[in-house]
Parts: sequence; C-alpha cells; structure tokens
Amino acid sequence: MDGWTGPHAPQETGFPAPQEPPREPGLVTGAAYGVLAVLGLLIGLVGSFEFSWTAGSVPMAAILLSLVEFAAFRLAGWGMSGRLGVAAMAIPWLIVVVLLSSRRPEGDLIVTGTTGGYVFIFGGAIAAVAAAVATRPARPWILQGVPSASPPRD
Repeated sequence: MDGWTGPHAPQETGFPAPQEPPREPGLVTGAAYGVLAVLGLLIGLVGSFEFSWTAGSVPMAAILLSLVEFAAFRLAGWGMSGRLGVAAMAIPWLIVVVLLSSRRPEGDLIVTGTTGGYVFIFGGAIAAVAAAVATRPARPWILQGVPSASPPRD
C-alpha cells in the first residue's frame, strides 16, 4: 500500500480511527415516537377548541395554529432525522381533528364548518405535507439496496 496518492490514499495520522457513534436503544427511540404522538394529540385537541378566535372576519387563531403545527411537525422530523417523525405527530393530530369535526348523534360538533374551521383543518393538513416534504428522508429511497459504506480494501 506504499506509494498510494490521492484523496482516497490511506493516511497515518497517529490518532485512532474515528468510531461510529453508538446507536440509541430501541426503547429510547420508541419512547421518543410515543412522545411525539402524544404531542400531536395535544396539539390537535387544543387547536380544535381554540381555532375560532378571529380579528374581524380573519380567522387569526386558525392561521397561527397552522403555522405552529408546521413548526412542530418540522421540528419532529428534524429531531428524529426523518419523515417518520413528522408522521408520528401529524397522524394523531389528523385523527383528533377528524373525530372532533364529525357530528355526533346528539348534534355536537367541536370543529365547525366555518372559515376558521376549514382554515384550521386544511391549513394543518397542508402544514403536515409541507413539513414532510421539507424534511429530508433518513435514507434516500433510491439507495435502499445500496450498502451505506464501501467495504474496506485489503
């Protein structure tokens, strides 16, 4: 191996080779996704009761909630290093909002069919999709069958 030159030539630095960072145990990762799901439920629940505040005829609370939801979904994706983090928060949010916007047999309805209600529902759904698109996947789908690192040369 003597006489190799170029950017891929073996280098002797006198320091040990850097090691890969340790992987988190599955329990910690699962707990993190569980916390994100609970946060998605809470954001959906609180938002469903607070979306109707307006400034004149502008549904300001629904607009602000959509922006907060985008930020929360995006941070979840960034924190979990992938789109699964976005989904772990957005899917429970969507389930809560759909359930609370459905009319019950008694006639009760939490998320109403007003402008604010539509902005809240569709704004949050668009925020979830936008956060998923803005979040980089953990591993590009095109490289799924390709090894992550080339094997060392002998």
